[in-house]
Amino acid sequence: MHRTRINLANPQELLELPGIRQAEADAIIRHRAQHGPISDAAELMQILGPGIVTPALLADVDFEPAEATAAEAPGA
Repeated sequence: MHRTRINLANPQELLELPGIRQAEADAIIRHRAQHGPISDAAELMQILGPGIVTPALLADVDFEPAEATAAEAPGA
């Protein structure tokens, strides 16, 4: 099963997640730019709200942080 690394995903990859629209993708990108990697489901819920963060979404998300040596995802 493919899981999206939320801390590396570009806007298009975020839009492929269940329940994520452009506004949510923008909020994730903005949060990462201002605060760094998203650490867990609780932090994602603070960013997006409880109605957006569903079990289906969490099943598709990997919260592993970006490595310092990893190239940034386009648009990140």
